[in-house]
Amino acid sequence: MPESQDSSSLAMAAQGPKERARVVVFGGGYGMFPPIFERINKQFEVVARPVAVIPRWVEAWHMLASVRWPKASWYREWRRRLEKTPGAFRMRTLASERALSAVRSPYDAIMFFGAMHAPARRLDKPLYLFADSCRWLSSQNPYDTASHFTSSADRAAWLRMEGALYQHARRIFVGSEFVRRAMVEGYGLDPEKVVTSGFGGGDDFGEPYDKVFDGRTILYIGKGDFERKGGRVLLEAFRLLRRELPDATLHIVGQDSLASGGGIVSHGFISDRRRLIDLMRQAHVFTLPSLVDRNPMSVLDAMAAATPCVTSDYGAIPELVGDAGLIAPCNDVVATANCLKELLRAPDMARAMGRAGYRRYRETFNWDSVWKRISKEF
Repeated sequence: MPESQDSSSLAMAAQGPKERARVVVFGGGYGMFPPIFERINKQFEVVARPVAVIPRWVEAWHMLASVRWPKASWYREWRRRLEKTPGAFRMRTLASERALSAVRSPYDAIMFFGAMHAPARRLDKPLYLFADSCRWLSSQNPYDTASHFTSSADRAAWLRMEGALYQHARRIFVGSEFVRRAMVEGYGLDPEKVVTSGFGGGDDFGEPYDKVFDGRTILYIGKGDFERKGGRVLLEAFRLLRRELPDATLHIVGQDSLASGGGIVSHGFISDRRRLIDLMRQAHVFTLPSLVDRNPMSVLDAMAAATPCVTSDYGAIPELVGDAGLIAPCNDVVATANCLKELLRAPDMARAMGRAGYRRYRETFNWDSVWKRISKEF
């Protein structure tokens, strides 16, 4: 590790008592967490936000080399080639290093969002990483096929490069103890290097309100791969549930191709935050029986809305939910249906779990609390 990475805090790196430490912020992931970037802007002077650019011809070449049918398979193979191979890791790391070398303003530290690549060589400033998972962990999930390695050689090469990146970092901020333990175990990292900062939710939810539990309304929010986010499990569970609770209604957000009917209301993609908040507040229960999510933000939003959750037991989801809902085994249709029925039939239990979730949100899973845990590491 370069000597400068053992230097004192970023606050002391500033040139005077009224000056702020200067940082470079980049990486594809910072757009996912605007509240963190807002707080970085307040505490530090952001001197540059470089962009690691992959040449267009490289993207085009991989697109042609990925041709297959159906079209969705073509797209998945294209993304795999650009993001999930050792060659992609090297290519993106070099692009990050070129972007960083182009920064002309002096700076005291680098903050990189996302850890599938980052500048890792010849650094003379401390590197802080913000990550939601690691490949060692995701490659072990039988349902996350996009993260599986195609050979033992690919696995060894990728994990060697990713591990070297983590070793270069001064601190790695992650969303859960589940991911923290995986990084320490999978890459042999010093436990003090990996910090469980958590993630925050509940933006714009406002103050507590008089929540009504109607015994019928279920909400699912799952943008992206419907099957891997537990959508198919949920549809089968809902059909079982409706045999006993025929008035139950399942509201699904995030799937444009899904038709409404049979108690299902498909809202497609919703970009209006106010509408999402209203749906979350109106729901008796929020559900996400995901097969792959490690730190789902929608669960945190449910807690901010005092809406109890029914989720799978994968990843950090049980760690997030705690006493704010019921947990079903991953990919278990019957258990998911039973958990939903139990909460729909027991409004007092639902209310108690909703209050517990709101308490967890107020005490731990909000961005102010997350930033306090992060900022004391600088």
